[in-house]
Amino acid sequence: MKRICFVGASTVEGMGDEKGLGWPGRLHARAPADVVIYNLGVRGQTVEELQDRAAKECRARILGFDLGGIVFCSGVNDLGRIENGQFRTPAHRPAKALRKMIGELKDIAPVIGIGPFPVYEPKMPFFSASAGMTFNFQNADIANASNAYEAVCEELDIPYLQAHPVLMKNDAYINGLAGNDGLHPDGTGYQAVAELIGGWAPWQELIS
Repeated sequence: MKRICFVGASTVEGMGDEKGLGWPGRLHARAPADVVIYNLGVRGQTVEELQDRAAKECRARILGFDLGGIVFCSGVNDLGRIENGQFRTPAHRPAKALRKMIGELKDIAPVIGIGPFPVYEPKMPFFSASAGMTFNFQNADIANASNAYEAVCEELDIPYLQAHPVLMKNDAYINGLAGNDGLHPDGTGYQAVAELIGGWAPWQELIS
């Protein structure tokens, strides 16, 4: 039996999905019967917050290096601009935290990375009830961050999927954002994510 942990924030958790599956749940439905998944998504968390808990939570669930896998998806919580136009998290810190997190996770199981997803800009800015703040998310900022995260993964020899440019052109995903809060798609949008990742060779290798 292989155990796969999904580490991330609200788009890993599946926020906005009327069926409560998100894309990890949809990938699970298509995976071999001996694959067990653990959705470790926590809405609102930054990369530093993910790094603070990821290794401990994955280690508690994965019984051996060859018996597990880890999928991380960074989310966009660091990238919201606040009232003064500055990022919620200073620009250099997310990539630094990502590098540390991957270094810790690589000792537990094989790791693959998924880049942050697009937002629907006409619905920005976004008020976060959990943070009690308003954030302005922009796709140009997300694309830049995704490139920085990709560079970290290349440095550490971790497969990385640039989801942002693909989903920007996916009508099902963008329509799902537009019909929800602009940050989280509906079930059809999450299905589009599952199809994108499900056909990616590193994911197929992780569950084989």
